[in-house]
Amino acid sequence: MPKSKSYSSISGLEGNAYVFSFQDTDLVGIFKDGSILDPNLEEWTKAKDSDEALSAYNIFKNGTATEA
Repeated sequence: MPKSKSYSSISGLEGNAYVFSFQDTDLVGIFKDGSILDPNLEEWTKAKDSDEALSAYNIFKNGTATEA
């Protein structure tokens, strides 16, 4: 499972490092400070909907942070 770079913060969320994990074109995991987040938590949803998650996805899919 490929993982994104570490994002030092996400607006509105506490935590020092968020990492996004992808399989095919799906977000399958979010790690906060080295521990996987429970997808049932509101924090997971906020992180999934963040600009950082979009950037991580675009880098994973296109090799660049902006959509091609």
